[in-house]
Amino acid sequence: MKRGHKIILALGLLIALVASAMATLGMIPVSAQTNTYTAKYIDGAIPLDPTDPAWSQVDKGNAVLVAQLLTYPQRLDTQPRQIQYAVVHNGTHIAVYLEWSDDTEDVPGPGELDKFPDAVAVQFPVKSGEQPYVCMGMQDNPVHIVMWKAGKGAESLVAGSGYGTREGEDTARGLHSVPTSPIATLPPEEQVWKSKATYEDGKWKVVLVRPTGSVGEYVPELDPGSEVSIAFALWDGSKYERAGSKVTSGWQMLELEKPAAGVETVTETVTETATETVTATTTLTETTTLPAATGSVKAAIVGFLAALIIAIIMLALLYRKGALKGGQ
Repeated sequence: MKRGHKIILALGLLIALVASAMATLGMIPVSAQTNTYTAKYIDGAIPLDPTDPAWSQVDKGNAVLVAQLLTYPQRLDTQPRQIQYAVVHNGTHIAVYLEWSDDTEDVPGPGELDKFPDAVAVQFPVKSGEQPYVCMGMQDNPVHIVMWKAGKGAESLVAGSGYGTREGEDTARGLHSVPTSPIATLPPEEQVWKSKATYEDGKWKVVLVRPTGSVGEYVPELDPGSEVSIAFALWDGSKYERAGSKVTSGWQMLELEKPAAGVETVTETVTETATETVTATTTLTETTTLPAATGSVKAAIVGFLAALIIAIIMLALLYRKGALKGGQ
């Protein structure tokens, strides 16, 4: 074998080892925040119905979602997906419109334990001006999540290892004092999101609405004039996606437009005009089964470096044995 071929073979081995280590550890590139979406101020009630003609007049943003490889169960289908979103507010309430393609409408009926619902989640940092780890937050820097499931509706969650609170506070607020999972359902008084959804022509359309103000430590304020990071996740029930088996986006920047000078914010909140395929505005009490990301970012980096060192050592051994030296 010629020297050049041996070098190529050795480099290929190095790349394969590093790629294998990254896949094993679930280290995938998280897309950087590259664009800012402006949530327009509207003077009037926000339509809760996703088929309302008003939503067709709102500029849409687009987010690319890729397979989550950090926790079990992992997705075997790693094809990226896209979700269109729009955000508006009227000063007192904010609405998130979501639209994505899905070949099947997955809404499990009573007792259908072998079926999983289609679902979507929207994530915000709990702390103003922060951008925590995009995969469900981190200790002392948690995230607020609203998760909508077909047939069940929306619920408010908090995620992040330990939630970043002092001992005893979580118990008093209905959460785990020592979390068994980095994610928990917020108490009833903090279930602030309303939702409405339709499925038609192979597409889900979902609208999520909540007050802009905060009602608790884990419900961030979304005030006009502020900027906040936002991220998305999708589950396809027909592909047996649930818990960590999902696709996720990177952080996007959301800017809430200020009303024009002299304009008073409205007190009317939302309007409902049409019948939808799935309706759910009730508070859910069930605890989500979403697991935590196993390990931290630091642990993943340490593992990657260890794999890289091993690969370098193997290259050195190959060199010492003459695999990289000249000759045939």
